[in-house]
Amino acid sequence: FILIGIHTALVDNKMEKHLLSKSTFIRAVQCMKSLYMYKHHYDMRDPIPPERLALFNRGSNIGILARELFPGGVDASPGHFSKLSESVIKTKALIESGAEIIYEAAFQFEQVLVLVDILVKSNGKWRGYEVKSSVKVSPTYILDASLQYYVIANSGIEVEDFFIVHINNQYLRKGKLEVGKFFSAVSVLKDAKKNEKLIREKITEAKKTLDEKYIPEIKISGHCFSPYPCDFIGFCWKHVPKYSVFDLGGMTKHEQFELFNNGIEKITDIPSNYSLNISVRTQVESFSNNKIIVNKKAIDEFINSLTYPLYFLDFETFMPAAPLFDNTRAYQHIPFQYSLHISKKQDSDPLHLEFLADAGSDPRKSFLVNFLRDTEGKGNIVAYNATFEKTTLTNLKNAFPEFSNEIDERIVRIKDLMMQFQQRYFYHPKMMGSYSIKNVLPALAPELKYEDMKIAGGAGAMSAFENLQSETDMFKIAEIREALLTYCKMDTFAMVKILEVLKKV
Repeated sequence: FILIGIHTALVDNKMEKHLLSKSTFIRAVQCMKSLYMYKHHYDMRDPIPPERLALFNRGSNIGILARELFPGGVDASPGHFSKLSESVIKTKALIESGAEIIYEAAFQFEQVLVLVDILVKSNGKWRGYEVKSSVKVSPTYILDASLQYYVIANSGIEVEDFFIVHINNQYLRKGKLEVGKFFSAVSVLKDAKKNEKLIREKITEAKKTLDEKYIPEIKISGHCFSPYPCDFIGFCWKHVPKYSVFDLGGMTKHEQFELFNNGIEKITDIPSNYSLNISVRTQVESFSNNKIIVNKKAIDEFINSLTYPLYFLDFETFMPAAPLFDNTRAYQHIPFQYSLHISKKQDSDPLHLEFLADAGSDPRKSFLVNFLRDTEGKGNIVAYNATFEKTTLTNLKNAFPEFSNEIDERIVRIKDLMMQFQQRYFYHPKMMGSYSIKNVLPALAPELKYEDMKIAGGAGAMSAFENLQSETDMFKIAEIREALLTYCKMDTFAMVKILEVLKKV
């Protein structure tokens, strides 16, 4: 479904060429400049991040799973996205031949083409079902469905009702996945009818925009990120100077744009008497004076509170949209990997331990048993953003209450290294307003780099392990597992080096 608007379809001679699809219509509502660039200057589009591609794939998989709500249907999708017009012709033929359940039913009206995930005929009338991989219905989804209803209703099809199907995150899997309980359907027919005027107006405006000879002049603003991050930021934001006010952490987009639109574009342009909170003021002073900000007393207190041996810990989890294992819900964090660097005493070389579950079965118990064994004894467990590790352990305690006492003991021992940077007890201008370990590490230990790693972030790790659930190529499996181990090990070794720098301070 995501690919609908990527290229203009090659169409049958009997059909008018379509200008808009669901995705390009939503793009137009967000920003007409983005629509124009997408249609006329596609080559200037920003690269799509791997984590966003993973979301697209997830949406497609959930759409296919939802067909089990109405089994036995006929798929009207074409062999290739460049032949979407064939779907319109095929859909028309299926309806005329008496088909009552159609997947990917396609309709076109006034050069707007839409595909409906599931179209069902009941008592002589049709119902449309648009499937989303989210756990709630957003205003954007309603607008999306409104466009579909508008096009279908104007194609001569009587639509009795139109639904958005979304995931029910309260459903707890027990045995075989029950799609009827896993999905929830919400009628949006009233909203779709109410939005008819808006749909017509936006279609007219979009067509007019696409007919223009020049790129529309639309200033950057908060709309660049809502409802989705625009993929032409690289083009539209090229006038924004390096080290701008948008690089300041702890400010809302509204506050950043207020500065920028008042001519205060660079961090160094901010007047000394401009009202800023302490965190942002620290960043401004650090960057403007190229100075490291250190709260030595606070850092000393943290270091002196640590008890050896130290267990530098990092967890990795994945969040399958459809629960894969018993007693799990949609998008539940499932831990599958950890890394430990253990410093038995100050200045000793750390020992490294690690765990990576096999794909294909519930990894939680083996993860927990190995973790408890490797952290047995005294000493603090040091994490970066410890809330994540604590929450993961709490969830494991709920799943495996027989380990409650041991898990509680580990939670009490956890210390959060991130707090030293989140509270600005240590701030380096190269951190650029962020306290993420990916920004802190290059500032404190530039010899260590994430950039060249095959997996370089938590989102990538999530996606990689989820892919392992269905991967059959032994060489790819080995490659992915090695990349996961390398990445997780880097996170805990980074904490070792970061603490070393804080001690020197």
